[in-house]
Amino acid sequence: MADHPERTTPQIELETVLDWAYCEAKVWWQTIGRNIEAKAESLISPRTGSLLLRETIQGALKIGLQSYEKGSEFDFFTVIGTVWKVRLKKWGLGHIREKMAAYSVLYEELMSRFEKDGDIRKVDGSVYENPTWSHRWRSLAMSLGLTDLRLEIDAEQHKAGMGRLKHVPKMDLWTEPIGLADAFARSTWITRKNQFSFKDIVGVDKKVYITLPHIKISVTPDLILRSGKNLIYEVHLYGMRNPRVPDLMSDYRIKALFSAFMENSEEEVSSVLVRHMMTGKFMSLSPRKAAGLNEIAPMATAILRRINAMDFSGPRMVNGWDACGDCDYKPLCFDGEGLMQRYNLPLSGRIAAADELIENLRKRLAAYSEKDREIGNEYARVILPWIAQNPGMTEEQIEWLLEGLG
Repeated sequence: MADHPERTTPQIELETVLDWAYCEAKVWWQTIGRNIEAKAESLISPRTGSLLLRETIQGALKIGLQSYEKGSEFDFFTVIGTVWKVRLKKWGLGHIREKMAAYSVLYEELMSRFEKDGDIRKVDGSVYENPTWSHRWRSLAMSLGLTDLRLEIDAEQHKAGMGRLKHVPKMDLWTEPIGLADAFARSTWITRKNQFSFKDIVGVDKKVYITLPHIKISVTPDLILRSGKNLIYEVHLYGMRNPRVPDLMSDYRIKALFSAFMENSEEEVSSVLVRHMMTGKFMSLSPRKAAGLNEIAPMATAILRRINAMDFSGPRMVNGWDACGDCDYKPLCFDGEGLMQRYNLPLSGRIAAADELIENLRKRLAAYSEKDREIGNEYARVILPWIAQNPGMTEEQIEWLLEGLG
């Protein structure tokens, strides 16, 4: 009896599932679009402002952990500055470092005025949950020159793989996705607001897994910590608003971490620590086993099937600049001629599948004469339209069809 290779369990990242549920274009940019742009733009991958911010913080944490493990002194703020210096030089943006530093100083001064100890409050005396969306912020940012600086800096963000900011009538700059300027300013703000104990960190951006009968789902905590005998996953939230407990308990990433295990380990997580990066505040959540798995698993399976088929067409895709709200990927989608016009997502998937089919056919027909291949082409012209009208045929049914042709 012939040996059959062990069938591997399909695997997908939870972030991919959540991004697809939001809009298929986000996943396209992380897969097909990333490969296309990387080749076209000298290996500078497409990214959003939010992704750049997280990359910077996580990159500094990795360097910090490596330094700690080697017994070296480590200053988090200095490492953040070094990460930015290296990246700006790589992107050919070294000439705007002074503008970015000036922007960061003004940003921090203004943001401090909206804090608990600051002098700016709502009419009822409460603190603004999201200062940058307020009329007070817009007015002060304009008078301080912050708005003009942001426009000058973000005008060159395409060199870092980010989409150009689209100027539309009555656009409110401060409700748009963050760009290069804000990614830099927020990274320095976050550095001042947060302290990290490297002696407790055992992993940065290491995946953990939920293994189910039909699919394996990976989820990535920002940090994996060890406190005594307790295993802790730490999640970093970069949004302006400090989330409430009910919102966190319904977050699929949190739900998944409750039931996720490190690779080749059966140790259960003791708690999930949520850190709000803009304030430095923590919230510890106790695990609820199997929470949300009955919702995550079928959703992940269905989405993986669509991705494997390269079917990126969906009702939410590229609705329009205003309709896409503050989605981080909006500047990428509408850069230049626009995502659909540049690549036509559904068509690009079909082209890739057709290329694979043609390559397989060439390999199979390599040993045949040109006359034989011409006969095969005539058969194909008859068979392929019929198969298109009768999708879902199995290999056995196709063999039966070919045998009937003699």
